[in-house]
Amino acid sequence: MLQAGRLLGQTITMDTSPAGLRQLIDGFGTCLSGSEAVQSWWQNLYFGDLQASMLRMDLTPAFNPPYSDDNYNSPNYGVPGPNGNYVRTYTNATTYTNIFSGQQAQIAVMGPNINSNIAYFDFTSGGPQVAGLAAQAGKSLINNLGDFKLFASLWSPAPWLKLISGNTYTAGGTGLPADNTPFPFIWLGNFSGGVLDTSGALIPEFNDSALGGTGPTSVLTQFARCMAAYLRGFQNTYGVAFYAISIQNELDFEEFYNSCLYPLSPGYLAAVKAVRAELNQYPDLAGIQIMGPEDVLGGDAYGMWQYGSGSTTDVKNLQFLQSVGADPVAAQAEAFFCIHGYDSDGVSAAAATPTQWDWWAKGWGTSPAAGIPANVQGFTYYGKKSWMTETSGEATAWLSPASGFPNAGAWSLALRIQQALTAGQESAWAYWQLTDGSSVGAETLTDQATVQNSPKYVAAKHFFRYIRPNSICVNTTVSGSTALTASAFLHKTNGTMTIVIINASNTPVQAVINSPAQPAGITSWQTFTSSNGSYWQNSTNTITNGSANVLVPGYGVVTLYGMAPPMLSVAAGAGGFLNLAWPPSANGFLLQSAANLASPSFWTNVASSQVTTNGLSNGLVRVTVMQNAQGAFYRLAQP
Repeated sequence: MLQAGRLLGQTITMDTSPAGLRQLIDGFGTCLSGSEAVQSWWQNLYFGDLQASMLRMDLTPAFNPPYSDDNYNSPNYGVPGPNGNYVRTYTNATTYTNIFSGQQAQIAVMGPNINSNIAYFDFTSGGPQVAGLAAQAGKSLINNLGDFKLFASLWSPAPWLKLISGNTYTAGGTGLPADNTPFPFIWLGNFSGGVLDTSGALIPEFNDSALGGTGPTSVLTQFARCMAAYLRGFQNTYGVAFYAISIQNELDFEEFYNSCLYPLSPGYLAAVKAVRAELNQYPDLAGIQIMGPEDVLGGDAYGMWQYGSGSTTDVKNLQFLQSVGADPVAAQAEAFFCIHGYDSDGVSAAAATPTQWDWWAKGWGTSPAAGIPANVQGFTYYGKKSWMTETSGEATAWLSPASGFPNAGAWSLALRIQQALTAGQESAWAYWQLTDGSSVGAETLTDQATVQNSPKYVAAKHFFRYIRPNSICVNTTVSGSTALTASAFLHKTNGTMTIVIINASNTPVQAVINSPAQPAGITSWQTFTSSNGSYWQNSTNTITNGSANVLVPGYGVVTLYGMAPPMLSVAAGAGGFLNLAWPPSANGFLLQSAANLASPSFWTNVASSQVTTNGLSNGLVRVTVMQNAQGAFYRLAQP
């Protein structure tokens, strides 16, 4: 009896008043790896079952030969080059063209004509082709998804634009770069490490006079022109526009794969401003937003502000934000912020506080560690949104470890997402990869054999599928429990509410869900429950006297989805046609017409031949209907 009484005391309440509204949700998605994203099963899983509405791709430029010729880029895999190393090293644009394996590397000089520059690139094979075809599929489904956003991160600029950083690679092995190889270098076509030259100095190797220019140009000019041409070429090839780009993925890390280091703020700000100024010259590119700095969420206070000091200083997350905010041109150039959410401090134990997410969103008032300044602002201070654009690393089981607090498996992934959306106030959330061609592992959500039955996939689905683009996160409280956490999302246009509840204890908890004030008219909750060995169990919870009861299993996740009756709006069109609109949440409803309302039997389905689909506008599905003798009244009805 005491246990039952305790279980009935857990009450979840959503505040949908103006005071309770928080950040707007742009969507959920992943990045791409390999070629599976062009296959129908992948697209059906990603856009159909998961309902992902965002897609992230790599912007590292893919050049046509001779600018990408592997014969001089680096040795073949497993076959060392000169000096027994598996890479080709260089120090700047001059040494980039040194003879290697009897051949000389070439530099693609970008001239002032953006369309001429596009010819340097290959968009119809490899990564760009996979991303383009997947993005086309997402765009074609925008009515069902409610929105589609393509965004991209640059892992590395063109290699000849980089200088030595003073750092070396020190984790060599067979087929890998040798220990103590200085950055930058080329390894199997990867543009590895180094720093972008942001000095503004004119470089003889970048003389564009033969291309209609005025002579030597700076690396910043070449970088910005390359970015603009690559973006336009991709958009023209696949007919999908970029929503946002980041000029550097993980700008504080040099790796043996495509990477580039921005150790200090001035160089990063110079690059952001150069790219923004270049894109603004072109109507088809001016609308692309720049986000950043795409750094990794630090594991402690130093990881949020600064590593090292003096000549070894590496600026981190909040210091980059401070520098952007202090530069009016950079602040205008960078539309919003983004971060990689790899830290796990908030899922280390039951009721653990996500300190790093709190710091990212709100900053701190007093110094959190020696040598770190006080009164540092988080991203919300600057009036811009933030996206979480990459994370991974969980075990594939629902609970990991199998005993003790399961902070490393699929269940913990759900908790990470919830903390990013609540404490971190993130407007979008993207995992590293849905699949990568191998069995599901630490860096993927599923694979072709497991598809929707993967525990990690299910954990993500609790958020991806029913928290639709343009939902608003609302303040949600859980009274009477320290085991449950909850998040809730109101979609005003769709008339829907989505609630995600997570139980951080190993015993079931009964929760009472108080009905929100908005949207009015929800009569029941579609309920989806997952726990260890039992995934995505579907049920319906009826609302009685303004509340509903739901059982949350031990270490379980429950998503509740409620929809008010969809509103059908109508406006007169030209030539006797009617313009109808309804929310995408009404997907599955049938459009019906009747000549009069004398009898329900007079309602008939509107034939597809009478309907012209006009797409999604202002969040609503819009169609034009050709009236006939039957069509005087219209409604949306469930089959």
